[in-house]
Amino acid sequence: MSEYSIYDDYEEEKINGKVYLMSPSANPKHGTIIKNLVKLIDNYIESNNLKCVVFGDNLDVYFTEDEYVIPDVTVVCDENKLEEDGYHGIPTLIVEVISPGSYKHDTEDKLKLYEDFKVPEFWLIDYNNKTLKQYTLIQNKYADIRTWVLLDQSEFKRLSKEEKLTYTTKFYSSSFQDLELDLKYIFKPIFR
Repeated sequence: MSEYSIYDDYEEEKINGKVYLMSPSANPKHGTIIKNLVKLIDNYIESNNLKCVVFGDNLDVYFTEDEYVIPDVTVVCDENKLEEDGYHGIPTLIVEVISPGSYKHDTEDKLKLYEDFKVPEFWLIDYNNKTLKQYTLIQNKYADIRTWVLLDQSEFKRLSKEEKLTYTTKFYSSSFQDLELDLKYIFKPIFR
């Protein structure tokens, strides 16, 4: 009889020779954001007849045999690199939704990994603060394009007149120039 370990249900990532175990169940807000993003991006890909595919948190991405991760959202556009065990190459876009237990791993380890392997676009989403940080690769380094914030009504009321005029919840992907996304949809409540 084989022994069962509580770690058998965990997914594994490996960065710089260090193995990270990922919890098999995530916060419902975390899963809802992933679902919302996959739906938005998939609709865009379908309506533009692109040769790309969007995956939720179910695709292993292999940069090398010793460097692999399971991003929360991955967009890949090279079908020749998609194999039975995952994607072997550089995705066009990766999104990580930060959980309290993954903050350092997502904001430091994975950010550096994605920059080192030259992932063209990377987003970090914090569902507690309703922020999205968008990174774009420029001359082999990430440039922090902007941090997008979804304000509630009381926060919006505190903005100056000028800030209210420039505040927006909409932004564009740098990899897909006409892919417009709205934080209101990304962070929409589980039950409306």
